[in-house]
Amino acid sequence: MNDFQSKIQEAFQQAQAKATTRAREFEQEARKVLETLSDRAQAELKTLVSQAQVSSREQMNILGIELEKLGKRLQEMAVAPAGAKAPEAAHAADGKATQPVPGSVQ
Repeated sequence: MNDFQSKIQEAFQQAQAKATTRAREFEQEARKVLETLSDRAQAELKTLVSQAQVSSREQMNILGIELEKLGKRLQEMAVAPAGAKAPEAAHAADGKATQPVPGSVQ
C-alpha cells in the first residue's frame, strides 16, 4: 500500500510541475499580449490627442475670423452718422411704420 501511495504522490507532483510550467508559459504569453495592446493603445491615444489639437486650432482660427468680422462691422456702425441707419435697421423701421396699431379700426 505504501508503494501505491508513493506512486500517486509522485504522479501528483509531476502533474503539478507540468501545470505550473504551463501556467508560467501562459503568464508570459499574456504579458506579451498586454504589452502589445498597451503599446497600440498608447499610439492610438497619441493620435487622438494630436487630432483634437488640430481640430481645436482650426476652430479657434474660425472663431477668430468671425470675431474680426464682427469687430469690423461694429467699427463701421460706430463711424456711420447717427441719422443714417444700417440697412437692416432701416428696413425694420419701415416695416413698423406701415403696420397698423393693434386694436385700431381701419
